[in-house]
Amino acid sequence: MSTWPWRKLSACPLKVAKSMPWLQLKLEADKNRVEQIIQVLDECGALSVTVEDKGQHAQFQEQSDTAVFWTHNRITGLFPANADVAAIMQQIEQHTGAAPAYSVDTLPDRDWELAWQAEYRPLQISTKLWICPSSSTPPQPAATNVYIDPGLAFGSGTHPTTRLCLEWLAERDIVNNDVIDYGCGSGILAIAALKLGARRAWGIDNDARALQASQENAVHNAVAGCYQSLAPESLPPRLQADIVLANILAQPLMALAPRLTTLVRNGGHLILSGLLESQASAVCACYAQELVIQAQVQREDAQGYRWVMLAMSRRHPAE
Repeated sequence: MSTWPWRKLSACPLKVAKSMPWLQLKLEADKNRVEQIIQVLDECGALSVTVEDKGQHAQFQEQSDTAVFWTHNRITGLFPANADVAAIMQQIEQHTGAAPAYSVDTLPDRDWELAWQAEYRPLQISTKLWICPSSSTPPQPAATNVYIDPGLAFGSGTHPTTRLCLEWLAERDIVNNDVIDYGCGSGILAIAALKLGARRAWGIDNDARALQASQENAVHNAVAGCYQSLAPESLPPRLQADIVLANILAQPLMALAPRLTTLVRNGGHLILSGLLESQASAVCACYAQELVIQAQVQREDAQGYRWVMLAMSRRHPAE
């Protein structure tokens, strides 16, 4: 089976050189041109790319083959101050057949690392689980503290889809469980599972930067010996786990149903997130033949979008 090509875009232009000027290129685009523009910005050396709903100013949007972007989008690329904007816009026009409206801002020298450290604070997921930036002192040193810094790989715990999965993990005894995080991004879910007692974890992602970031985060959290990051095509053929997590988007979750269901052991759990309330029934239908739908948990973000986490399980053969 071919894997679903997804890419996760960060809303944070982080992990880049300190104390230097930046050029911020903002463009407007309808949903049919977003992916082409993202590709051009990436190829032209953008250090980060964000996509916002021009009306709602949502924090980020993930990209996949059939990602559903907003009707009117604002795309922002962060570049070094000497970037050739005219050349970038020429490339965009050649790829999209149109010249989108754009604006350019030069951002003054500032230490981006110190800036995000000031804004990104420890996040309590449950009484026993916290997500903390590496520079902070954990508010509860005796709790399970996962150290994750926002960066180019999605997953810092602040978005409702990630938080729903973290809450699910924190509520259960997962000691000695094997875990697969499909679409791992920063590796936050797999790393949290390991620090909560899981035996082994695999992080799967199409983006090489996510694989590298998740492996580095595993080192920072002292769980690298139990964690392995892999591209989908490198998955061992008979790999199965007690818990499979996939926080992606509705369309890839539906396309990946045959693969994700085979990764769940008898008696194991599949946790799906990254979908909106209106998409939940269609996603459930793709899994209902193989798995039992146990729970559907919702959380609303600041823009009013209702995100959903689906918890499913595979019965033991005797049941």
